[in-house]
Amino acid sequence: MSNGGTIIGIKVKDGVVLASEKRLTYNGFILSKNARKVHSITPRIGIALAGLYGDTQRIVRILKFQAKYYEIEIGKEISVRGLAKVLSNILYTYKLLPLLAESIVGGVDEKGPQLYVLDPVGSLIEDKYAASGSGGTIAIGVIESEYRDDLSLENAKELAKKAMYAALERDAVSGDGIDILVISREGSRFEEILFKKK
Repeated sequence: MSNGGTIIGIKVKDGVVLASEKRLTYNGFILSKNARKVHSITPRIGIALAGLYGDTQRIVRILKFQAKYYEIEIGKEISVRGLAKVLSNILYTYKLLPLLAESIVGGVDEKGPQLYVLDPVGSLIEDKYAASGSGGTIAIGVIESEYRDDLSLENAKELAKKAMYAALERDAVSGDGIDILVISREGSRFEEILFKKK
């Protein structure tokens, strides 16, 4: 992925946690230390994206439009799987000239918490946890060693932070803070962890 980065998703019985770091790089240069890679699409569905930043921004705009259009047409919020399937179809449509982004879609609907992982050409996989991007292989090791089905939403948030810190230690493309989106049946809340300048 051209701009790299690390994204994490964890599903537990009470909700979903999505996390990313804040560094935006290109060709070995840090372009920004405040890039947003975790977004709310609806009040109870979010997405984390790693990859080419222009492509990730385009994906967010399309999904917000599609979710709003569905709500107006059908009269209710789109489901988590429905939104993930919309993204899968969009990515597959661009497969010959793909949008360079790895995506994790998570949220809570009437079927409960759900988490989906997508690659740049639209493969759609449901999972309990995932980590993608340039630091994903480091983060997933931390998550796998400590994940349990009975984790609380707060414990899942702490595990996401721990996994992200591990990725930030070893992946030069990731850094400069952490964004966390915690989604429950009541809605979502965004948290930001900024690192002090040395």
